Amino acid sequence: MKRFVTALTTVAMVMAATADRKNSVNRRLKRVPQPASETTVPFDTVAAEGLVRFSGYEKTLRSNRETMFVTNLSEREIGGVWFGISYLDTSGRLLHKASHRRYVSIPPGETRRIDIPSWDKQCTFYYTGSPRPRISAIPYDITITPDTLLLTR
Repeated sequence: MKRFVTALTTVAMVMAATADRKNSVNRRLKRVPQPASETTVPFDTVAAEGLVRFSGYEKTLRSNRETMFVTNLSEREIGGVWFGISYLDTSGRLLHKASHRRYVSIPPGETRRIDIPSWDKQCTFYYTGSPRPRISAIPYDITITPDTLLLTR
């Protein structure tokens, strides 16, 4: 008898929990076709050479992110920056290379800060422009190369 009551209680609880659920699929909705025009594309893609300036790069030994400033040298607002970073040891040998895409709004002539995840997951390297750490660490230098800009229309 106790098993029957327990089973009946369990079934009642499951039914009560599922009674509030509603089907969230609305089959009456129809897709509205969008005309293919230039107004649907919010950006112009251009080569970034000479249109942006990177400055103020910083990454300390224990930091898990890298910070830099991007200045818009163009006459239009930037909606995104695609760039590559080459990490070099003090002898000029390549340690690592990474490319990043950041969507950031930068009005003409203004500067914005960009944060990216650090390439140094073990926290053994420090940037030569940062303060020298008190413990033993490996210095590195960088080269930032802008690839593509997304200019807003």
